[in-house]
Amino acid sequence: MPSQRHVLFPLDITSANHYPPHVFVDSVLFRKMISRTVIVVLAMVLVMSLVTEGLFAYDLPPIRLSPSPSPVICEHGNIRPFSSNNVSLRGAVAHSVPVHNVSIQTENWTWQMFPEGFIYPSYLAAVQNRLGGVWNHDDQTDWIWDITLGGRAPLFRYGNRSALFPEGWQLDLEGSVHLRLAMNIGMDMEANDFRFGLPLSYGTKVWQARTGYYHVSSHVGDERVIRNVPPGVPFVFDKDTLYRLNYYREAWLFSYAFRPTPNTRLYAEIDYAFMTGVLTKPWHFQFGAEYSPRYPAQGGRGTPFAAINVRLMQEFDFDGNITLQGGWQWRGSRNELFRIGLQYFTGVSDQYSFLRECREHKIGLGVWYDF
Repeated sequence: MPSQRHVLFPLDITSANHYPPHVFVDSVLFRKMISRTVIVVLAMVLVMSLVTEGLFAYDLPPIRLSPSPSPVICEHGNIRPFSSNNVSLRGAVAHSVPVHNVSIQTENWTWQMFPEGFIYPSYLAAVQNRLGGVWNHDDQTDWIWDITLGGRAPLFRYGNRSALFPEGWQLDLEGSVHLRLAMNIGMDMEANDFRFGLPLSYGTKVWQARTGYYHVSSHVGDERVIRNVPPGVPFVFDKDTLYRLNYYREAWLFSYAFRPTPNTRLYAEIDYAFMTGVLTKPWHFQFGAEYSPRYPAQGGRGTPFAAINVRLMQEFDFDGNITLQGGWQWRGSRNELFRIGLQYFTGVSDQYSFLRECREHKIGLGVWYDF
């Protein structure tokens, strides 16, 4: 017998209560848990944002700036050999950021097409535009495979040319499909969400902001529909026989991130949907924290990472879900990132087609590649 998660119910949009009671079984406990987290994280972001950028000296491993053993300086965008005759302390401080025994040389801002790196990187523990998959075990649906097939492309930047610590203005293009396969039912396609976005970012090495438009729409997998059509009901895709939740959002988002150290990030995001589908309400909130070292992997060693993401949705009276991740990562010189780790998810489903069915509690092994 299929579990309750594998049975589709016709959508009664005339009912005042769209969601079955079991959706809210642990809502109160969830709100109590996240309310304290919200207060702590937002307070940390507010306090740390008041600290000026100049107080941070980035703690990175030594960087060789030049094949020459002679130290160099950067003055007015020009790199010159260091000597006591051609540099003043005042000029050196104005044009470099000390890092142990070297300096990260600042650059003049220029217009660039297809730059390297992203001023506002994707959230590690959120469903974002990347390549990845998580083999999950859910307490109701047994084994499922959550897959993300997507990517981001940097289009234009007015800023520096750094891939690891980019600064300036940048316009990106993003798109992805988030799909789910039922591993215990012949790898049937259960559902997929499609997303397209056009974000504009501005940032420095310490703080970043983002705004932009995105579209997301949910679609039930054809194999799931066929499997759950009642006997004797004709398989015709029309409004009377198609069992699906028409969930979509045309939304505008506003995001802010702050790096108290180069390897950690705190962020918060608000998005408002100006066009919505069935059961969709305008406001969503998202916030979290990450530890992800920024320097490239040397000799394939890699570094550990950890991340938490909280999402709140107006559809559930600002109930939502929490995702925890931890594992090992390898970062490239162009800031591409490959990760392997464990993920724990609890709360409202991260597949929009299943929002009205039940809460999910998943733990699994994941691999992710971020551009």
